[in-house]
Amino acid sequence: MPPRARVSRSRLALPLVADGEPAAPSPGRPKPKKAAPRSRTLSAEALEQLGARRLAELLMAQAQGDAALARTLRLALAGMDGSGRLATEVEKRLRTIGRSRGFIEWDKLRPLARELDGLRETIAGSLAAADPRAAVAQMRLLLGLTGNVFERSDDGSGALGEVFRQAGADLGRLWALLPGRDPLMLAREVLALWDADGYGETDRLLEAAAPALGSEGRAELRRLLETRLAAQPRSRMSDAFEGWQGRFQISFRLRDLADLEGDVDGYITAVEAGGRAENFACEIAERLIARGRPEEALAWLDRPSDWQESEAIRRTDLRIAALEALGRHEEAQALRWDAFGRWLTPQHLRPYLRALPDFDDVEAEEQAMAHALAHADRNLALSFLTGWPRLDAANRLVRAHHEEMDGRDYGRLRPAAEALAERYPAAATLLHRALAEDVLRRASSRQYTYAVRDIRSCISLAPLLPTEPDLESHEMFLARLRREHGRKAGFWALLEDGS
Repeated sequence: MPPRARVSRSRLALPLVADGEPAAPSPGRPKPKKAAPRSRTLSAEALEQLGARRLAELLMAQAQGDAALARTLRLALAGMDGSGRLATEVEKRLRTIGRSRGFIEWDKLRPLARELDGLRETIAGSLAAADPRAAVAQMRLLLGLTGNVFERSDDGSGALGEVFRQAGADLGRLWALLPGRDPLMLAREVLALWDADGYGETDRLLEAAAPALGSEGRAELRRLLETRLAAQPRSRMSDAFEGWQGRFQISFRLRDLADLEGDVDGYITAVEAGGRAENFACEIAERLIARGRPEEALAWLDRPSDWQESEAIRRTDLRIAALEALGRHEEAQALRWDAFGRWLTPQHLRPYLRALPDFDDVEAEEQAMAHALAHADRNLALSFLTGWPRLDAANRLVRAHHEEMDGRDYGRLRPAAEALAERYPAAATLLHRALAEDVLRRASSRQYTYAVRDIRSCISLAPLLPTEPDLESHEMFLARLRREHGRKAGFWALLEDGS
C-alpha cells in the first residue's frame, strides 16, 4: 500500500482539531472504551423495530408448528375483512369443538381453556364492536358448548368453568349493545339459559344483563319465576323431592333478582318461598341492617335454626351491628367481650377497648391478656398474643405450655416462632421443635422438608439459648431425635444435605 494512503487512513482514525489537523491523544488519558451493546428486552416496542416483513416471516415460521397460533392469526386476518368473515371463522371453530367427542386429556385442558377464552375475547371485543348481533349469536354458541366440553373432561383446575362463567356475563353485557332490543324477550332468554345451565355457567348472567333488561325486563322475569313457583308442590315428602328442589331453585333466582333491585322484602319473600327461611337469618339480617331496620334483623337472628358453629362469629357480628344501630351500646359491649372470651378475636376486643372510658381500657386489656393465657386452646391463644402483639405474654405461654400445643397447626405455630425469634429465642426454638417432632412422630415423609427447615431454624437459634435446667440444649435435642427417629433415613438425608 502506498505511504500516502497509510497516512490518510491514520488521520481518519483520529479526531480532528479546528484547523483539520489530527489531534494528538493526551498523554496519560485512558483511551475511550467502546460502548457495550444494549440488551433488548422482549416487548411490543422492541419487536416493532424488526419491521412488518420480518415479523410476518417469524410468525409464519412459528405458526407452521403451532396450531393455536395459526388459528389466532387466521382470526386476526378475518377481522380485517369485516365482521361477516370474522363471525364465520369464529363459528367454524366453535362448531368444530362442539362436534368433538373424544375425552379431553388433562394436558389438553388448559390449552383448550386458553383457546376458548381467546374466542370469547374476540367475540366480546372486535366482533361486538363491528356487529353486536353477530357477537350475541356467537357468544350464545360458545355457551352452548358447556355440556359437551364438561362431559368430555375433568376440569379439576376450574379453568374451563371460569371461561364459561365469564362468557355468560359477556352475553348479558352484549345484549345491552343491541339496538331496539325487546326486554320481555330477553327475560325469556335469561330463563331459558337458566333452565339449560348444568355447570354454573350462568352464575354471573343476571347482574351483567341488568342494564339490558331494565325495569321492564326484570319485572317480566319476576313474573315468569313467580308463575313457576306457584305451580310447584309444597310437600317436602321424598316422592316430591324433585318438585321441592325446583321450588328452591326458583326461590334462589328470585333472591338474586331482589338483591339486584335492593328489595329486602322481596328477598325475604323469596327465601320464605324456598323453605327453611330461618336458616337464612344471617343473610336477611345483613340486608335489614343495611336498610336501617335493625329491630327486624334482631328478630330474625333470634329465630331458632339449624345454623352451624362456623356461622357463630358472623351471627354475633350482625347482632352487635343491630344493637349499635338501636343505640343499645352496653349490650353490644357485653356481646363483644363474650365473643372475645370464646374466640379470642381481636376484631371484638379492639372496639370493646375503644368504647371504654380513659384508663379503664388499660385494665381491661390486661384482663384480656390474662384470659388469653388461661384459654384452653393454646394454639389459638398463641396466635392471638403474637398478633395483638404481646410477645412477652406469648413467650410465657410457650414456656409454660409448649407440650400442649398441636404441632400440626403450622399455620399458627410457624408465624409465632418467627415473631418470637429475635426477643425470645428459647420460645421460638420450642415451637420449631414442636413442629419438627410432630412430622417425625407421624412419619409424614412428604413433610420432611418442612421438618428440616424447622431444625435448621433451631440450629441458627442455638447460640442464643439460655442455659436452664428445664430447657433441653440443642445437642441434647438432636441426640434425642436420633434415638427416637434414627430409622427415618429420608429425614436425616435431607438434614445432612446442606442444599
